[in-house]
This record gives sequence, C-alpha cells and structure tokens, in this order.
Amino acid sequence: MRALGAREAALKVLRDIDAEGAYLNIALENTLSRAAMEPRDNALCTAIVIGTVKNRGYIDHIIASLSSIRIKKLSLWILNILRMGVFCLRYMEKILPSATVNECVKLARRYGNPASAGYVNAVLRKAAEGGDFLDGLDGDQLLAIKYSAPLWLVEKWKREQPDCENLLSAMLDEPATYCRLNAAEVPDGFERTEYSPYTLLYKSGGPTHSRAYADGLVAVQDPASQLAVLALDVRSGSKVLDLCAAPGGKSFFAAYLGGNVTACDIYEQKISLIEVGAKRLHVNINARLNDAARFNPEFEGAFDRVLVDGPCSGLGILRRKPDIKWKKDETDSRELANLQQEILNNAAAYVSPGGRLVYSTCTISKAENEGITKWFLKTHPEFASAALGCGPEPDSSAIQLRPDKHGTDGFYISAFCRI
Repeated sequence: MRALGAREAALKVLRDIDAEGAYLNIALENTLSRAAMEPRDNALCTAIVIGTVKNRGYIDHIIASLSSIRIKKLSLWILNILRMGVFCLRYMEKILPSATVNECVKLARRYGNPASAGYVNAVLRKAAEGGDFLDGLDGDQLLAIKYSAPLWLVEKWKREQPDCENLLSAMLDEPATYCRLNAAEVPDGFERTEYSPYTLLYKSGGPTHSRAYADGLVAVQDPASQLAVLALDVRSGSKVLDLCAAPGGKSFFAAYLGGNVTACDIYEQKISLIEVGAKRLHVNINARLNDAARFNPEFEGAFDRVLVDGPCSGLGILRRKPDIKWKKDETDSRELANLQQEILNNAAAYVSPGGRLVYSTCTISKAENEGITKWFLKTHPEFASAALGCGPEPDSSAIQLRPDKHGTDGFYISAFCRI
C-alpha cells in the first residue's frame, strides 16, 4: 500500500467525517494507525484535522468568498483540500504558504483532475493574500462566521447564556489537559491546581506518556468531570451507582475516594473498557451491563450515592470534539431531554433514604440542564436540592461550568438529596 503523507492522511480523515458521518477522534485514530507515519507527521496530521474542523465555518466562508464555484457543487475531496489549505495558510504560520499551495495542488491532481488542480491553486493563492472576509456581516451571522459556529447554536446561546460571544470564542481555544490524582503523593512532573486537591497539571506535555500514568498514579480527567464526583460526597464504604459510566473516569474517582462502586453501561465493549481502566488505576469496580433507561428492580433503594452523567448533546466539549457542532441541531436537546428524564426517573428509585443523587452533563443547554433540574424537583417530591459542597460555588445546588468563566469543559452539575 502506498505510504500516506500527513496532509493526505488529514484529507482522508476530513472526507470520512463528511461522507461517512465518522467521529473525528475515531476516524483520526484509525487513519493514523493505518498510515504508520513518523511522530512528527502524526502531529501535523492531527493539528490539520482538528484545526480545520474547529474553524470550518469561517474557512467555508473564505472559500465561498473566493470561489467561482458554489461549495455545494464541489466534490468532498476538493472541498476538504481547500479547507485544510485555507486552515494552514491562516493558522499555521510555521508552514510556508507556497508549500501549502503546492501540496494541496498535488492532492487535487490525485483526487480530482487537471482542472481541479488549477482551481485549487487559484483559490488558495487568493486566500494567501490575507483579509478577514467579514465585511458586510453583522448580528448573529457575523458571530457564526467569526467563531465558526452553526447559526442555530449562536441563536441558542444568545437566548440562554450571558456573554455569549465570550463563550463562542472560548470554544475555539486549545484546552489544557488536566489529570486526577490517584495516589497519596503528587508524582514528579505534576503540579496541583486550584480546582481541588485531586486536580493536577502535567508540566511537560502529554501526561499519557509519563511514568506516573503508566503506573496508574494519575488519570486524565477534566476538573469539571472531577467536580461531578466530588458533589456526590462519597464516604468510605458508600454504595455508589454510576448509571452511565463509560469510559469510567467518574467511577474510578468514586472508587478512589472509598466508594463501593457499581459502574453500568448499555454496551458490552464499554464494560470491558471500564474493567481495563480500573485495572490500570488499581481500583475495584463492579462493572455491569445495564440499560439506564429501563428500570432495574435489583437496584431499587440499594445505593447511598447515585450519579447520572446523562447522555447529552455535548455542546460543552466543543474545544475537544469540534465535529459535534456540525453534527447536531436544536432538536437534539429536546429529544435528549426525554431520555434524560427516563433515566432520572429510574435513578431516583435507586437512591436509599437520606442518600444523594447527582445529575451532570457535558453540555450547555437549558433544556438538558436547568430544565431537567426544575422538572425533577417538580415530579419527585421525595427529593430536595442539596448544596454541591465543592467547586467555585459550593453553596449552590447547581452550576453551569463554562470554559470562558471557569477554565473547565462546559459541564452542568446538579445535586439532590432524598428526604
């Protein structure tokens, strides 16, 4: 098989995302494993893919402004060659513009025809001349193009969130990779943060390549995800149910805090993933196959602490998974809210008297967050709001975490106690 270069590998990933509906992280991982490139090329391919998808709205606007052919008329091969070319020209200063244009023209010849190569050359040479291409735009349309967000998301966050532009801007930032302490002492190379005694930063790049990670002394976990577990108030010996557990990060933390943890998921392969993670971190987890949306009489009243990190639209993690914003629309939040209610109805029955229930999502959507909390308290009078007891607002019973305000992923956490 012919060896792939970084740009051609990136092109294949971008095309798979569009044509096959592939998830960015999975498509990238699969392509990199098949391509068997040098680490430097892997890094370049990864940067091009993530950057192109993250900034796709603005990039498409630039292409549309310069192209003599409508974007919808272009083949996905040629469109994505242009996209990654514009991305490199505007965001990767260390790469010479001439190199970007030349490499993209070569790809256009391979995946198109001589006319395609000439067209790509012309568009990218114009793009290399600069300009912001924002003249004539205003209001929501300007925000959507400037921050590469779908128009429906701009309109939604303008309705629901204060300082919407700051939030949109933050979703284009590069997120820090935080870790969670899984040992008595902080390992070499890591440092504590202000989020909690367990939240660490690695000072030398990727923590998964560290000895501490290999030895199970740390786990990669954003502070927001850690706070969802701390809000459970796990005590030594607490019977803890993580109802939507995969890949298991919250279950592992609850077990580290002394909980007797049952971690559930609907898919068999994810149960295996939880078991592998628990082994690396040296914690005991009872991993169970279970559909959270179906009542399990075995669980009724059996747990002191229940965590529902519910399936959600994922709008709070666009920094890490930017393809989400191009796959979702406004209806997803409304449909997911119905599933979230089904799961919480079951979860409520699993909490023992005096026990605690925490609901969390990795999204920023009132229908899935504040709306669910309001519905739950109205329909379950046996529960009352409970103080989170942790994080930036410990006395509050619920919090919407945002990257622009808190430096974390966009997470919602709400706590309840059974009366």
